[in-house]
Amino acid sequence: MKKNYSGILTLLLVFLFQTISAQEKNISGVVKDEVGLPLPGVNILVKGTTNGAQTDLDGNYQITANVGDTLVFSYIGMQSQEMVVGDSNTINVTLIEDASQLEEVIITAVGIKRKPDEITTAYENVKAEEIVAANNPDAVQSLAGKVSGLQINTTNTGVNPSTTIRLRGTRSLSGSNSALIVIDNVISTAGTLSDLDPEIIESINVLKGPNGAALYGSRGGNGVIVVTTKKGERNQGKLNISLSSTVTFEEVAFLPQLQDRYGKGYWGEIDAFDQGSWGPEYDGSIQPVGLPYPTFNDFRYGTYEFKEDNMEEFFVQGVAKQNTISLSGGDREGYYSLTANRRNTDGIIGGDEYKKDFFALSAGKTFGKLSLAGIARFTTEDQSVSNGVYGQLAQVPSDVEVDQFNSGSNSDHWTAFGDSPFWVRNNQRSNADNVRSDLTAELSYQFNDNISSVLRTNIVTNGGKSISYVNDYVAEYTVTGDGRDIQSSLSVNSSSSKRLYTDLITNFNYQLTEDIGLKSLVGFNATESEAFSQTTSGTQLTLPGLYTVENISTGVTVTDASSKFRQQAVYANVDLSYKDYLYLNLTGRQEWDSRLQSPGRDIGDIGFFYWSAGAAFIPTKAFPDLKTDFLHKMKVSGGFVKVANISALGAHDLYDTGFRPAAFPYPNGINSFIIPSSTFDNSIEPEFINTFEANLNLELLNRGGIPRITLDGSYSFYTNENQILNASVSSSTSVFSAGVNVGETETNAYEVDLGLTPFKTDDFEWNLNFGYASQRTVATKITDDSDILGSGAPGIYAIQGQEFPLIRGSAYERDENGRVILNSDGSPQVATDLKVLGRTTPDYILNFGTEINYKGFRLSATADFRTGHVFYSGIYANLTGQGRSFITAENGRGHFIFPNSTVEGTGTPNTSVLTGPSYGGPTPYAEYQSFVQSGDFLGVDENFVIDATAFKLREVALSYTIPNEWLEGLFINGASIGVSGRNLLVVLPKENRRYNDPEIGSGIGGYGQTPPTKFYNFNVKLNF
Repeated sequence: MKKNYSGILTLLLVFLFQTISAQEKNISGVVKDEVGLPLPGVNILVKGTTNGAQTDLDGNYQITANVGDTLVFSYIGMQSQEMVVGDSNTINVTLIEDASQLEEVIITAVGIKRKPDEITTAYENVKAEEIVAANNPDAVQSLAGKVSGLQINTTNTGVNPSTTIRLRGTRSLSGSNSALIVIDNVISTAGTLSDLDPEIIESINVLKGPNGAALYGSRGGNGVIVVTTKKGERNQGKLNISLSSTVTFEEVAFLPQLQDRYGKGYWGEIDAFDQGSWGPEYDGSIQPVGLPYPTFNDFRYGTYEFKEDNMEEFFVQGVAKQNTISLSGGDREGYYSLTANRRNTDGIIGGDEYKKDFFALSAGKTFGKLSLAGIARFTTEDQSVSNGVYGQLAQVPSDVEVDQFNSGSNSDHWTAFGDSPFWVRNNQRSNADNVRSDLTAELSYQFNDNISSVLRTNIVTNGGKSISYVNDYVAEYTVTGDGRDIQSSLSVNSSSSKRLYTDLITNFNYQLTEDIGLKSLVGFNATESEAFSQTTSGTQLTLPGLYTVENISTGVTVTDASSKFRQQAVYANVDLSYKDYLYLNLTGRQEWDSRLQSPGRDIGDIGFFYWSAGAAFIPTKAFPDLKTDFLHKMKVSGGFVKVANISALGAHDLYDTGFRPAAFPYPNGINSFIIPSSTFDNSIEPEFINTFEANLNLELLNRGGIPRITLDGSYSFYTNENQILNASVSSSTSVFSAGVNVGETETNAYEVDLGLTPFKTDDFEWNLNFGYASQRTVATKITDDSDILGSGAPGIYAIQGQEFPLIRGSAYERDENGRVILNSDGSPQVATDLKVLGRTTPDYILNFGTEINYKGFRLSATADFRTGHVFYSGIYANLTGQGRSFITAENGRGHFIFPNSTVEGTGTPNTSVLTGPSYGGPTPYAEYQSFVQSGDFLGVDENFVIDATAFKLREVALSYTIPNEWLEGLFINGASIGVSGRNLLVVLPKENRRYNDPEIGSGIGGYGQTPPTKFYNFNVKLNF
């Protein structure tokens, strides 16, 4: 009986297995989006199992399942869909966009949150991962190459580089052209943004036009950079801890490329004491080098041969260490976040260092309808840098081994005509420390579903002290008869500043009808800024190494300056929407500024009003039939903005005292005073910027709610009127110039941005972006009695009817064919007047960016290309005078035919060699040197204005996020590692033989703190 039961049970199991097997089948189909396009990379999973599949490039899939099983279809940016397996072997699915995933909020002026469709001006949003990708400790520099129309120029190098920020170029002839920085809805500065640890930045929204300024005030006329920092996460009270540690290595990126034919000497003869390279050709012989040291008879010797980049021996490996710890948490009722950051930088010049400590605390709490929030940031900086090292180092001939002269004594030098860079490094320095606090408090109240108010106040204080000194040097001997003694000197500066900023805003949000929505606000703003600075300087320190004012023994000079001004404003903003495709924005601001106050001027005369109007229209939502497989979305927007710029006016310029202290005191402590040579018109008004802007935004080939192609274009036209410039005044008034409203400029600006996503699945994504920006500013008026503005040669100028800014300087006289006119003795004629040598604004700037994500790996790169402009290279001129630039080795340093020239009065090309008795010298070589060093060549600025074209690989970064399953059982919730590089490749035109980075110097480039550098970074991030 038992066996019978066993046999029956076996037959039953076989029957059940066959039945189940018969129900399992192959399911296939196609997955498409709403417009019928196939979706590749869609995940299909049998619910409750690990059995899954994925669609191919054509949206096709195959999977094995049983009747009654549920298939789950999921894709990024789309709503998941479930389908039950029935009798059919084919299941086709259409996935629709998940609006909740695609919703994006952009923070614009005064904290207004808008959806992208509602914004009526050109903007670009930079995400947190883009800012920290290459581990740049300076958030300002991290923006370079990432936003079309935005120029971030590093104007000086060193342990704490300085930068300028320009949006859509330079338009104001005398006022500020810098973009306004706003951090957490409070007006701030570029310096404060540089203070921020980039790890705490959530996003940076760049408002390219002055649209935001209509609410932010006159400081925002050049565009606005809106920075939002991270707040605590509302994660049910759980504490999050994150650590980030970065080590950066810095080294010289490039040095000037020099001629390799002639070495140390003068007029063709070797001179051991000269810094020039006007000696004979290199021959590999052993020759004396430099000043005898430590005694007059102790000469050193070296091989007379070219040593490429011998300056590089002086520099050391720069190292920067940056560590950040953040604690954050919160719940539905509040949040908190605490961040501490420390940065220590040792520069490529020994002894140069920069230290910064940064602390930030943000917290918020909601009590029913009342919410409180606050932010406190503190920064301390300590810096020590040498002064003038690179300029002295650049005097070294290419046959000298720099390390031979590293004792640190100024008597131990390769030349008698300069100072040892090793001595300068230790004895000419500036030390500075600075403390900044930035405190914000915010109180908001939600009266009902439609009305709310916020009171926001911010105070920023800054205090600093700097000491610059030069130590004594007494030459032990001289070899040329020239005195080389250096007298010690000291300059001590202390400064402080304070800015108080307050906004009171009431917001209204109503749905007027089923189709029409209203969002508006009215606000009041008050700003007060004050600053004080005092400098005490003198010469001859009594006790060496004691850098105090009391130690100055002679020539003490004390100067001080203070300023204080206030601004008050009322403003309003109205946003109207019709359905979800038509938006109108109107703003207005009435502002009063104490800088416009003057004796006898009524309070009503210091106010000024400006406004803006903008509209946005989304045709693909208004007319759904426009939406096709190719065109997913179209947006058209534009508007007009009128805004003021008052930056050219100082706090007390209109309060003319009629005299000022002279630069020298009379004996017995009696001060002297002189009448000022310039003044301002007491009825002066702000400069006004009128802007028209038109924008087009397209999203093409949408897949899964994410467009594969985005194309954004913008055109803007600016007129800057009423600019404040100095005009000539009759000398009978004892004043020679006065600030008046006269200057005018016009600007045309274009930007085009192209974004591509060639491939995207759950595991792999590749994004590309390209940006084009071009702007032209023309000075349409200077003053009533002058059509030119500027000074110096070479210098930056504005000329009526021409582009601005321009370089003007000395140049050759040329005939109608562009040939240089020579005098009868063969010398070139130098024009008596300065001439335009080129413009400093690029024809266009191209930005390039790419990002690849694959299973936790992220590879990104940023680059840009600028062309069509020029700059004056002071380094090129200096090296030419020394006989070290390439041009000085041409023609065999003998007689030559001046290129592209004609002798005056002949009208024919010149074919005679240039000799010229005016250059003199015992040999043709000496005549050639005399010509190069004369005012006919070295003194002609035209010869050293060169092409500023440059391609820069700004950033390359590779990071890897460790999978969470690898961290199971550990106390670590997330971890990533990364390597990156900055400024890794710079490609310059042939005529710029690595003399200068064209960015440095704003058109007039000389020696910076250091040569251009590049950086290699290693980073680890941990989350707990």
